[in-house]
Amino acid sequence: MENPFEVSDATLSYAVPFKTDRSAFTSESEPAGQLVLCQSGEIELSGHDGEWIIPAGYMVYVPAARMFRIRVRFPSSGNVIKFCRDEVSWNHNGCWVGQVQSITSHLSDYALKWSSHKDRTSDQAKAFFVTVGEMVPNWFQHERFMWTPYAENSSIQRVIDFTKQSGPDISLPEVAAHVGMSERNLRRHMQSELGQSWRDFIRELRMNKAMVLLGKDRKSVTETAFEVGFSSSSAFSSAFMNYVGKTPSAFVKTIRNKPERVAQH
Repeated sequence: MENPFEVSDATLSYAVPFKTDRSAFTSESEPAGQLVLCQSGEIELSGHDGEWIIPAGYMVYVPAARMFRIRVRFPSSGNVIKFCRDEVSWNHNGCWVGQVQSITSHLSDYALKWSSHKDRTSDQAKAFFVTVGEMVPNWFQHERFMWTPYAENSSIQRVIDFTKQSGPDISLPEVAAHVGMSERNLRRHMQSELGQSWRDFIRELRMNKAMVLLGKDRKSVTETAFEVGFSSSSAFSSAFMNYVGKTPSAFVKTIRNKPERVAQH
């Protein structure tokens, strides 16, 4: 049986659903770009430059010829559209994550009409995947969304690892002391190596951890707010909304409930 994240036929575009309790897939290079939509549960994706969390209601585009690893740690489902005829003009750098829009959800469900080998050669199928492929780049707006970076500089990678282990309440002076750098040099190296400030790095770390606590760990909004370093649930909800695009309560509802599928015609 084909792994849903593996391209078995690189000559014609197609789509497959996935539903699994736990799985892992690693590829050094797939011959086609893939649009992976998570409808329930959560997907973890890692590559050369970092790792992403893709919860229900979100999607990721993985370009062709890109090393990646996908892990599913608890029951999850969704669709994968495999663009095998270069329908997507992907000008972004690496993998990007975005929120699934209504039209994207409908189109991904409809794409399953061409999940079998016998239907992929039709003119209708070709026209459909060309049209969807034209739309894909416009569905992604933020390069760093739900992303934890990897660093080439060993000292900055120690900063990332130590901060993740310690939690988002860790302070800049504590991290600087741990890696043996001045605060000024740490700020400067983070900006040059990761392209983001310490403040932005901590904000993203907080939001990524919050999604894990709300999703896998099933913590309440209040518990999650305090665990990721907020003094009030209202301040946390506002920050979460600005980053994720929905309130913590709406996020929980999405990740724990599979959306209705669109009927195929």
